[in-house]
Amino acid sequence: MTTAKTSLIVIVSLVIGAILGYIINSQTVAKYNAINATCTTLTVAVDNNMLTPQQVRELGQLTKQKLADSSTAKIFQINQEQIQAASSDSNCSQYMVGMSE
Repeated sequence: MTTAKTSLIVIVSLVIGAILGYIINSQTVAKYNAINATCTTLTVAVDNNMLTPQQVRELGQLTKQKLADSSTAKIFQINQEQIQAASSDSNCSQYMVGMSE
């Protein structure tokens, strides 16, 4: 194999790898980071008596109304089975329930 062919294979592989990396990141890591940051913020707000645990679900509902069907809102939506299983003691779960209603 010539140096030109080897270089071309390496460049094509890097481009394909970059595209796959971007897709995987946008579908998994970015979603996890958004959920983690939001849940941490909610927990801090509840711990510092800025929100009551009951207001967290309502905040999720209001946020859903504001964001409508944006990609950010879709990150927090859960299915009916997950809504039923959501812990009433978890701020994050209740926020996601509110975002899914």
